[in-house]
Amino acid sequence: MSDFWNTDMRRKLFLYACVPARVIMAGLPSLLPISLLPLYGAVTSIIATGFLYLYFTGKRMNAPEGGGVTWWNNLRLFHGMQYATATIYLFQKSRDATIPLALDILCGAAMFVHRQMTMYCRHKKSS
Repeated sequence: MSDFWNTDMRRKLFLYACVPARVIMAGLPSLLPISLLPLYGAVTSIIATGFLYLYFTGKRMNAPEGGGVTWWNNLRLFHGMQYATATIYLFQKSRDATIPLALDILCGAAMFVHRQMTMYCRHKKSS
């Protein structure tokens, strides 16, 4: 595995790329003109489909951004359903699409922190 994907870089990418991108995506339903919400729904439907496809097929189980382990695989169903829910709201031209997208961020961030704490505790026990 490349040095690019070391633990520190993976953390930085999650905190400074993934989380901000998801915050922007969660905020867009509140900022876009109502007429563009269905178009944004088409985008979120692709993302939802991707999460659900990966969950149900078990693909990409050795993601380099996870250190070769896709520890978040069981969360893909949750993420996919949040994006699918947001897609329905967006096709209905409802700004409530922000709610499932915000829940997605909270869940993902909480699980990231949980994973980091678990790894830290394991490291402390082994040293």
